[in-house]
Amino acid sequence: MARLEDLTRDASVRGILPDRLVTVVDIKWHGSNVVELTYKDGSGRLGNELIYRDREPSLEIRSVSN
Repeated sequence: MARLEDLTRDASVRGILPDRLVTVVDIKWHGSNVVELTYKDGSGRLGNELIYRDREPSLEIRSVSN
């Protein structure tokens, strides 16, 4: 389980798309319980999604690039 605060640029995250890792491109907070996540999938396609705290149990940080 990851917290919304663990979602940082260049992090590889499981749980955003089914059965695939995504790489965080950008993150923007809307209050303290929701983030707007811009991500890139393994094919290089960009996506954008609002992620709420109730999704935290399904999120897993796999790696963070420096």
